[in-house]
Amino acid sequence: MAIPTDNPLDVLIIGGGASGMVAGIQAARGGRRVAIVERSPSPGRKLLASGGQRCNLSNTLDSEQFMDRVGRDGRFMGPALERLGGPKLREFFHGIGVATVVHDGFRVWPETRKSSTVLAGLMGELERLSVPVVTSCEVLATSFEDGLFQTRHAAGSFASRELIIATGGLALPKSGASGGGYGFAESFGHKITTRHPAGVPVVTAEDWTARCTAHTIGKAHLQVAIKKHSKVARTGDLIFTKNGLRGPVVLDISRELSPLLERYGEVPLHLNLCRGRTQEDWQVLFKGWRAGRPRPLREALGEHLPDELVDVMFELSGIQGEVTVQQLKGQPRDDLARTLSRTPITVTDHTGYDGAFVTRGGARLKDVHPETLESKLQPGLYLCGEVLDLDGPCGGFNLQWAFASGYLAGTGARAMTKDAGHVPGRST
Repeated sequence: MAIPTDNPLDVLIIGGGASGMVAGIQAARGGRRVAIVERSPSPGRKLLASGGQRCNLSNTLDSEQFMDRVGRDGRFMGPALERLGGPKLREFFHGIGVATVVHDGFRVWPETRKSSTVLAGLMGELERLSVPVVTSCEVLATSFEDGLFQTRHAAGSFASRELIIATGGLALPKSGASGGGYGFAESFGHKITTRHPAGVPVVTAEDWTARCTAHTIGKAHLQVAIKKHSKVARTGDLIFTKNGLRGPVVLDISRELSPLLERYGEVPLHLNLCRGRTQEDWQVLFKGWRAGRPRPLREALGEHLPDELVDVMFELSGIQGEVTVQQLKGQPRDDLARTLSRTPITVTDHTGYDGAFVTRGGARLKDVHPETLESKLQPGLYLCGEVLDLDGPCGGFNLQWAFASGYLAGTGARAMTKDAGHVPGRST
């Protein structure tokens, strides 16, 4: 569907991802003349890839818990979550024909468990509302001239009264992400914080991880072993790779590791691979083993860890040969207890934006009204989703933010013509 150029649009949205599509729907529902431009050949490519193509839309936390889990600047999300938090997001999708389910008591999925269902619902609603979505249209520059936003592309330009930047970040460039929205925001005076890959696997100095790739460790605990950053810790499923670590717990903690890697060059971690069992717990367990029947130590530890990891624990603790539980005494016993409770491993790198699910960093929040997501620096400009300096852990947090922030930006733009003098956060 082409965008008519005879008259300025009410709202132009740069970016046809999760936040851009919802912004377009919400603005159009208010009778606004809206259009979306997308640099990729098709919209929603990152949305299609999310959650292993199953699309974890949100979760069941209430807004307070949700913002607490986000951590840094999570309170900024409050107005957006009030508009389209978890329950209201499910209602929104139900209204466009996308039923949702919760199987584990926490994660919200489309009933089909297919991200294509979510994209089809959003595109169907945009079509119903006659919102043009122009693909393969790369925006080259943005400006504000003579009371209108001018958005220049290779074949010309679009004029609009309001502009929503919903371009996403740098993560997963194969989905079309380029980080162009940061430059557009900068053209209106916005400062962009340092950006890092988040939700990303990490590379380790140790190569023993390659021997353990067949196993997923449930409820593993990871903690940064730098004293001033020791509060950085996460618990969840851990997967070993040929050159490092991945899995939900790694994707979560990588939000913190990426900036630390830039600062220190490498980040030592302590792993607890046995559901939080402490060094003292192991000592008690060892004592019980010694009082029991004679058996190989390898067999006893095999009840708690895969064989490959038992080998690693022996090597890191300096235990050699076939040792029985009765022979485990003194320094070897103490070293093994310490290694089991705090397995040392050193992160030296991450797999970059190609393997990342979200970008940490972006347009400074202090320059944006949280009530509307309108720029404090340029009236009529809205920023939403990943282009803002706000990201969350795994588990539906980032998609929920994308949808809710797009909805809020679309609502703000929609409200301007109805009651321009009474919109919260509206610049005058």
